[in-house]
Amino acid sequence: MAEDVFKEVDDELKAERMRQLARRYAGAGLGLIVAVLAGAGAWAWHVSNQKTAALDATGTYLAALRQTDHLPSAPASGTIPYSETAQTGLASLQKLAAASPNGIATLARLQAGGVLAAHGDTKGALAAWDAVQADSHADPLLRELASLIWCQKQLDNGDPATLRSRLSLLTGKDKAWHGLATESLAILDVRENHLEEARKKFAALAAEQDVPSGVRSRAQAMTQALDPSAG
Repeated sequence: MAEDVFKEVDDELKAERMRQLARRYAGAGLGLIVAVLAGAGAWAWHVSNQKTAALDATGTYLAALRQTDHLPSAPASGTIPYSETAQTGLASLQKLAAASPNGIATLARLQAGGVLAAHGDTKGALAAWDAVQADSHADPLLRELASLIWCQKQLDNGDPATLRSRLSLLTGKDKAWHGLATESLAILDVRENHLEEARKKFAALAAEQDVPSGVRSRAQAMTQALDPSAG
């Protein structure tokens, strides 16, 4: 059950969001630097080089996304061999994560984790996502996303106390990933046979209008499935 949820969640967090974030990161900080330092001849060259590096990194990132867009379903056990294209894309992502502007490095690390997970390297994927979560220079939204995916990947067999602790930090109406984090907590309740607690969480999600439609529809189905009065 959790694997089905992971697939739907992964679809909702696909590459378009990442591409939009990449475009935002490509120029935001550089635009401010250029505005402040315009007119200083010695700095102009420096800024130009930085801008070129950021744009180059963005182009490499978008190319790597295309190379890793069509990922296999994560295997229940073992690993799946990489296609030549996916291997090339993963190598590019890992190179970007190690040496590129902060925003692009963060996005590359997130995507690399997805590629690793899809091919059965769960340990490598978790390490990549945890590195994003622990990076104080990364965008807070992306740090929270990394923590969410880290938890989702372990809902079937991770330590419940650790997962609850991390997921609880992502819930609350003011949190960007509130719906998905609450859904994950409810799935964890089902895993631990806390069915009434799970039903309450799903029912609350089904009634919320500010969560993704996919979360609401899954919550409605789970609320019905956990209703003790139903059959």
